[in-house]
Amino acid sequence: MLKTVTLIAIMFIAGCASSKTYTPPQTVEGLRSLYTQLNRVSAITHNILVANSPICSKLKTYYGFIPMSLKEQGNEEQKKLVIKAFHLKKQPIVTYVDPKRAADKAGLRVGDVIISANDNRWSDTKSPDEFTKLLGEAQQSSHLRLGILRDQKKLTLDLTADMACDYSFILSDTNEHKAMARNSEIIVDFGAAKLLKRDDELAFFISHELAHILLGHTLPERGKELANYKMRNIMEKDADALGVRLMVRAGYDPAGAETALKSSDLIDSGPVTKFFNYHGPYMPVDKRIRYLRKVLSE
Repeated sequence: MLKTVTLIAIMFIAGCASSKTYTPPQTVEGLRSLYTQLNRVSAITHNILVANSPICSKLKTYYGFIPMSLKEQGNEEQKKLVIKAFHLKKQPIVTYVDPKRAADKAGLRVGDVIISANDNRWSDTKSPDEFTKLLGEAQQSSHLRLGILRDQKKLTLDLTADMACDYSFILSDTNEHKAMARNSEIIVDFGAAKLLKRDDELAFFISHELAHILLGHTLPERGKELANYKMRNIMEKDADALGVRLMVRAGYDPAGAETALKSSDLIDSGPVTKFFNYHGPYMPVDKRIRYLRKVLSE
């Protein structure tokens, strides 16, 4: 499920994984750029979560669209910026539709104004925030009936949800080129999303972190193992093996794993690191690539 994204939610999703104070974009172009990467990471993550749902013990509904609205409370200047960037109305407006998912199949389009959800009408609610809550709750059901306004015409769309692994993602506001798993969350650095231009490259980073979660590496009781270099090395190797399979199952080219590793290694390996051939708990990139090829050939 994708909950309704508001002005505050965009800032939170983009910044809550960082230790530094988050400064929201101050221009329309900056806000749209951030939102574009957020949507891209969301689409790739959910493609992987949907494709691999048969191996997950806990599932969630996923409709594949983001409706945006403004909170009643908030910074007025930021509200004006968001309204200008996304042409917001009083009611929630669809600002993103994930290709090939439930919303897209039902004919939902960017720019559609949502006026009802499962027969809860926006005009009958006490406040915009109340309708936003009802819309979020409606997206948790397996079927969703949306009333929309498009080109001054009222339409009704019936959506049947895809089922996805019940894990969430965060786009961190850091400029580092990494991803990580924490509890049941996949965290992707904004810098990694910008560095990895091809979706199959970013898919490997995301799938590797999902593998950590599925293998139980993020459980609290595995903390001592994570601190042990040899055990961490084994965990990373296992996450590589499962991760590359997860991305292939979602339809991504495994060659993206190789170019992603080379690109991030080129950026993140300084002269001292290269001199001592230090790669932390990971195998050297060339060896790691050979290992991935072996996994795929088996």
